[in-house]
Amino acid sequence: MQFLQAFTPIGLDLLATLVFVATYWLTNNILAATATGIVAGVARFGYIKWKKQPVGPLQYLSVVLVVVAGVSTIITKDPHFVMIKSSIVFLAVAAVMLSTDWMSPYLPKIVTENLAPSVIVWAGRSWGVLLIVLSLANAVVAFGFSINVWVWYASVVPTVAQLIAFVLQYAIFRVLVRRNIRAKQSAQPA
Repeated sequence: MQFLQAFTPIGLDLLATLVFVATYWLTNNILAATATGIVAGVARFGYIKWKKQPVGPLQYLSVVLVVVAGVSTIITKDPHFVMIKSSIVFLAVAAVMLSTDWMSPYLPKIVTENLAPSVIVWAGRSWGVLLIVLSLANAVVAFGFSINVWVWYASVVPTVAQLIAFVLQYAIFRVLVRRNIRAKQSAQPA
């Protein structure tokens, strides 16, 4: 399993957020950034459906939240709504992560065949806890600081935190999978 192959699904799921942030930095316009984020989120979901790829519960949740929160932001024209939207999204996604085996569809067969399901579920729930922490931190920044500070925070902190968590999980899973494959091979009669 190559690192970039493993990261691709997560990166693509973050597409709407990345487009939102890039548009805001280029235009300094929350409404334009929100509109392009909605388009990117719907386009990503449409591409998944068009390619007939499996759609997990997080992907359904993500597209619904992007559209509902984005349209609400455009209608209200309230920058605080779009700022707190990240906290709402993180909490909703965390609820799914804490209550389902959401991670298995993202993992290659070699991982699911060589790790105990409980390890995968535990890792998925750890992601849920991380998102709760990020949600609370986002709310503090959204209501305690200016929109420019929030955009910097929203652009950097959640992405870096999730990237660090991803790299850590990737390394741990890789070690565990290799160990379990070696154990299976040594247990086979020669």
